[in-house]
Parts: sequence; structure tokens; C-alpha cells
Amino acid sequence: MKSVAHAWVGLMALRRLGRLSEKFDKYYKEQTGSFVRFFDKHKDAFVQGAWFPDSVIADNLAGAHTYKLKTPETENEKKEAKEITNRTPEHLSCRTFIKDESALTQKLYNQYKYTLPDRCEALSHAIRDMMLIQKKEPKGSDIMFNDDQITLYFLMLSHYLADAHVPPHSDDRDFYTPSTIHPDMEGFWDKEILKYYIFDKKKKCFDYDIEGVPELKQGKEKTFEESVLAKAMKILDSRKWDPADKKILGKGNKKIYDYIKAVCLVSYNLDCWFVPLSVPPKEYNKLKILEQQEYLDKLKEMSPHILADAIDSVALVWLLTWDKYNKLEQNIAEKKKEIAKTGRQKKEESQ
Repeated sequence: MKSVAHAWVGLMALRRLGRLSEKFDKYYKEQTGSFVRFFDKHKDAFVQGAWFPDSVIADNLAGAHTYKLKTPETENEKKEAKEITNRTPEHLSCRTFIKDESALTQKLYNQYKYTLPDRCEALSHAIRDMMLIQKKEPKGSDIMFNDDQITLYFLMLSHYLADAHVPPHSDDRDFYTPSTIHPDMEGFWDKEILKYYIFDKKKKCFDYDIEGVPELKQGKEKTFEESVLAKAMKILDSRKWDPADKKILGKGNKKIYDYIKAVCLVSYNLDCWFVPLSVPPKEYNKLKILEQQEYLDKLKEMSPHILADAIDSVALVWLLTWDKYNKLEQNIAEKKKEIAKTGRQKKEESQ
């Protein structure tokens, strides 16, 4: 995604958490409330912060924003190809584009060692550690992380999470040069957001409505209802998820790394639906998806689901990451009690 879309997805994820929290249990309602209050003070940093992985770190040039999959062709690729057993949770909807479930069980080849799932997992753990250190260190400590630094890492995490939902990020075919499929797709989303929302290009931030979310331009309300953005909002409003559900990350997924692998598998298959594998490079290299009606229609059909799934993924992973330091403290406390209990038992047995 491009910079405006990354910020918009993050802001909508914040809105999503605020609305969903009413259905959460007491524990997660409190966690969500504290997270939303924390982020409310930093919303104007969303564009710049969420764009740092491209503008400053630039690890997109080293494959960190991708998990490139392909149907194996050579003997070596067939030998190294593996089946991805991870599955996306039921509340995500991009999987509905995969009509043949056998596509999810085929062996696929991934030639890059540095992967997008690794990056998401690492950032989630880093945020947990930063929050633990902030909580334990006295104010004014030289080694204590501050709220701005933690905010930045959350925004960077949202960037990688959103990229996992962009189909070309998981497809080994080169849809960037000389093909313009990848930038045209992302440009379409940015253009839609700028068309309907009030955005200060100089300050690089949105205006916010009374609910605290990006404000729609006056006079655009009617046409907005037919946009891919409004359709994404309707998809979100029609579904819910529970962070307390043990299967919230999807079948076979125990951590963020597994979850993102599942998302990338769906993204790869979605890209194969968008541009079938039967289309040779000499054809897709000249393909203009914003000009050819067949592909423009497909783009408009899948975009609401891509955007809705990206928003829900960011909201879910943000919340679980926010809560990670609490879970770690609980596990450590329980482990200490267990060790102390075992120690007492051994001492009693020896007497």
C-alpha cells in the first residue's frame, strides 16, 4: 500500500477496536479501552509513522514486505516446495475468492529467506518488551522507552500487516516492473481515500469527525456509498470477532508469524484469481488494470475485502500485542509460584 492508505487502514483499525469492544468480555474491553486512549493522542503521526518502513528503513528492497510464493516449476523448486498448513480465521473474507479449496493444500515454493511473517512477529515481540521496560523503569531513566517510540513501532507493525493483504506482495510474479499492476492497484486505493476524505497534504494528516475517525468531504456522502471504501466498512460492520477465542488467529496458528503466513497464502491465491497463472509475462507486463474493464471490475470486487481484512488484521494484532506484556507477566508469576511450590515440596520430602 501507499502512505495514505497505510495511515487510513491504521485509523480505521482504531475505530474498529472502539466499536467492537462493546462485545468483548470485561478483560478485553478494558485492554481495548486503554489501547484506544493511548493511540488517540498520536493519530496525527499515522501517515509518517506507518510509512517509515518504506521511507526510512526501506527494507522493502530486501524482501521484508513480501512472502513471495509460486507454483513450483523446476525440479529444485518442486523439491523445496512445501504445503502451508496455516489457515486464516473465519471472520476474514478474502478467502471466499478461493473457489477450489485444493489450492490451499498445494505445495508452493518460497525463494526468499527474509520473510514478511518474520518481520511481523519480531515487531510484535519488540513492542511487548518495550512496554515491559517502560512499565518497570522509573520515569526519567535513560534506557526507558517513551510513548512516541512505542507508537512508532505499532505503526510500523501495521504497515507490514497491511502489506500481507496486498496480493502482489505474496506472488512471485513481477507485477512492478515493467508491469504496473502492483503500483496501479495500490494507487487506486490511495486515490479513493483522497477522493472522499479530508486530508491535509502539507501536514500529512486527516481531519477527524466527532467520533475521532477520518472525516468525509462534504457533498461526497452519496457517491461514497458506492465506493470500495464504504463497501469495506459494510463488510466490517457485518462481522465480529472475539480476542478471547483460543482460535482467533485461525486453524494451526499459535503466533503472529503463523497468522501472517495464512494471510499470505490467501493473498497469493487471490492474485492468481486476479491475474490467472495462464496469463504469460509478455501479456501481464503490458496490462493496465485501471484501463481494462475486466481487471478494473475485478479490482473493485476484491478491494473491499482486502481493505476490510487488512483493517481487522491490524486491529486484532495490535490488541493481542498490547496485551502480550500482561500475558507474559501472568505466565512468569505462575511459573514462579510453581517453582516455589516444587521447592517447598522437595524441602519437606528431604526432612
